[in-house]
Order: sequence, then C-alpha cells, then structure tokens
Amino acid sequence: MFIFLVFVLFIAISGFLLMQRKYTKATLFMLLMGFSYLIVISCIIIYMSKDAYYYYRLKDFFGLKQSMLNQLMFLPVSRFALIRLLNFFSVTFLYAGLCSAIYFAFHVRFKRGVLLLTLLAVPGTVQVLLYDPGIYTRLYYWLYPAYLSPQAFNAAYGHFHRVTFAVNTLYIAAGMLLLGYALYAAPKVRQIQSNIMMILLSYLSVQVTYYYINYWSPDVLIKVSKAMDFTRYKPINLVGNPSIYSLLPYLTGFCLLISLYSIYRYTRIQNSIKNQEAVISKNIDSALFTSRVFSHYIKNELLAIMAQTEFIEGMPGQPPELAEEIQVIEQRCRKIYDRLDVIHQKTLKAKVELVPSSLNELLAKLLDDLQPELKMVQAEYAPPTRPLVIMADAYYFAQAVGNIIANAADALEFVPEKSRKLTIETVIKNKWVELVIADNGPGMPEEHLRQIFQPFYSSKPTATNWGMGLSITHTIITAHGGKISAESKPGEGSVFRIIMPLL
Repeated sequence: MFIFLVFVLFIAISGFLLMQRKYTKATLFMLLMGFSYLIVISCIIIYMSKDAYYYYRLKDFFGLKQSMLNQLMFLPVSRFALIRLLNFFSVTFLYAGLCSAIYFAFHVRFKRGVLLLTLLAVPGTVQVLLYDPGIYTRLYYWLYPAYLSPQAFNAAYGHFHRVTFAVNTLYIAAGMLLLGYALYAAPKVRQIQSNIMMILLSYLSVQVTYYYINYWSPDVLIKVSKAMDFTRYKPINLVGNPSIYSLLPYLTGFCLLISLYSIYRYTRIQNSIKNQEAVISKNIDSALFTSRVFSHYIKNELLAIMAQTEFIEGMPGQPPELAEEIQVIEQRCRKIYDRLDVIHQKTLKAKVELVPSSLNELLAKLLDDLQPELKMVQAEYAPPTRPLVIMADAYYFAQAVGNIIANAADALEFVPEKSRKLTIETVIKNKWVELVIADNGPGMPEEHLRQIFQPFYSSKPTATNWGMGLSITHTIITAHGGKISAESKPGEGSVFRIIMPLL
C-alpha cells in the first residue's frame, strides 16, 4: 500500500541524510516529527482494520483492497499495543514539532535547552501514562466503587481530555508561530530566508494534515466493566467525508516528501555556501600569497630604482630639467613603495584569533580611527542599545569593516559634498546581529555586483585600486562564522550587510 511505501522511503532518505552528518537539533526533531506522523497513521489504519465496525467501510476511507485488509486484520499485534503506540507517537509528534520550531527560531544554550526540553516533555509524559489502557483499567478498578462512580470516573477523564486537547492544540499553534517568527526575524540573506520559507511550508503542511486526521489523540479508546471483567474497544471516529481520507496516503506522502526536501535543501544550501566560501577562500589565500611575494619583489625593485635616480642626480653637470624629472620619479616611486608596504603589512598576519569581543567597542574604535577618511562625509551611526558580544579578531574585524567603509567613502567622491551620506546600523535578529553599511553613492550594475568579492576584481583603474579589499573582507567575515552580502543599483547607492552570530 502507498502509505507503507512512503514509510519505507521516508526511513531510507532519513537514514541517508543522517549519514551525511549535515544536520542540526532542529532537523533531527523534524525527522522525528515525520517518523511519528507515519507511525500514527499506520496505527490508525491497522486499528481500524481490526475493528468489525469498519470492516466494510475501510475501503471507503483509505482505498484498502480486501486482501490488504485481511492481512492487516490478522497482524500479530493487539489493539492494546496499537493504542499505546498511537498515544506515544501522537505525543512524540507534538513534542518533536514544537522542539524543531524552537531550535529553528532561537539559539538555545545547552543547559537551558535541557531544562526546556524536559519541561515540554512533562505534559506528553502525563498523557502517555494516563491514557495508557492498562493504567486506565487499574485506576478504574481501584477507584470504583469505593471512591468514584462510573459516571464520575468518565467525567473526570472527559475533563482531562479537554485540557489535553487544549494543550496539544497550543503546541501545534506555538510551533507554527515560532517558525513564522523565525522567517520574519531572519537576516536578509537570500539563502537563509529561502531555506526557512521551505521549512515553514513543509512544517505547516504536515501539522495541518495531522490535526485534521488526529486532533482527538491521544485518547483511551477503551471502555471497562469491572463487574463483567470485560474491556470494550471504542471505534476511531474520523471526521469529514470518507473520500477525503482516500487521499490521505497521497497527502501524507506529499507532506513528508516536502519535509524531507526542505531538510535536503537546507543541507544543500549550507554545503553550497561552504563550497562557495571554500573556493573564494582558496582563491584569496592564493592571491594573498601572490600579493605578498609580488609586493616584496616590487618594493625591492623600487628601492633599486630610487638608488639609481639618487646616483644619477649626484652626477655633475646635470641640467635643471633632468633634476626635476628625477625628483618626480623618486616621488612616484616613494608613493608606490608606501602603498605596497601597507598591502604587504596587511597580509602578514595569517592567523585569525577569535575571542569574545564587544561589537560596540570595536565599532566605536574603528570609526574613531577612520575620522580622517570620513571628514568630508555625513556619517550617521546609532550605537546598539544593549551590549553585543561576538567572537572576533579585533585586528581583522576592523580591517574587514574598515574596507567597506573606506570603499563607501570613495564611492561618494563625485557626490556633492553636502549630500554625501553614510549610515551604519546594527540590527539584532535573534541569535544574529546584522551590521548594515549604506551609502548614497552612484551604485553599481548587477554584473559588477556578482564579482566584487573575487580577488583582483575592481571597477576602478588598477592605478588606484587593486581589487583586494572586498575579497579580503569576505574571507575575514566567513572566518568569523559570519556572512556578507551586497545590494546595489546604479544611481541608488550600495548596501553591505555583515551578519555575525551573537555569543
């Protein structure tokens, strides 16, 4: 039957994903949610196949053939066991769904996570125990007739079921809201937002179909008579038109395949980002090594040229015009030497040393150091309202952010002086902080935007820019565990977004 094929396919794909070791707590809980969903549906179908009330109607609900119905009827599993499985995995589904949403929405520390997971498991544990048919029977035999009448006992369980129904509905609603919040509060990076959107769609599809089919579960599903020492099994009352349930296997398969695809897409996006970063990082490492060797070599050659000009200048009988030209050559060599020396020094420190650092202090010191470059620019910066701590190398982080601010200041060169504007803003997004640097310069076309992080790429003449600043910035930010992206359109300025994980 299709539902069992989906079950096997889900287990196989889940096993493959787990073997890839590319998962988080959120994806593990989502896989557990999908597995529980399939167990619940399977238990419902098998339980109904063993109930004579549904013997001739089960085909209408699930499209079961008579041969399959007979096989399910004689499966060596009791309805007691089926009720226990149904209740346990119904609770597990609700628990795993809410936990996956929490871990997608927030960064939860280990100790706090253990406490949270324990507290969330309490309602489900109580339900598994009190809805267990064996415990229910023992409670009934103990309380009747000494303490409660059958009516009072059933009424107490009725009140308990209404409470658990409300709690379980709250779990589902809370999970949906948390994933919606995760999408709303996600950093404005296309890969992150598209991933969360796919996860949200798969989560909603699974939760909605589950609630429609199994909103009543867990439940006791038995009726006990102490006088006759008899247990009667209750039928499962499915709401809605039976023809809707004939689509159930296909809806189940569709929802779970979306769920698996979202997890696969999540892994693929992460790997794609890492591979892209690895390629860029490799290019940058090679470029940095080349630039160090090149800078060292050219510096030596410039020193040799200046020594030769000094020698020529000291020769007797030189006309004044030649002396002036020699001085011009020396000045130009000195400027190039100084510029090469700056690049050479910046590429000497090869190790990134991350330590807990105050983002507020890092930005304040950087802006203070950049005052000479920003004296002709209206720089607007609103410090964060609360202390923000990130893992950072102060030297490299300042270099990365300083490159972007310096580029923004350069882009404002041809903007009227009174209109030059540079804004620096910090936006807190759950477990991330987003540093937004925007200018109202001329902007850049899409073809330039796609290449700005590549080594030696520059839209400016190589005499004034060698195209290493943003490539170095990219590798520094990724080495910090962050992300960097750029947005720009001709005539509308540019926006750089640096996203760093909060400590």
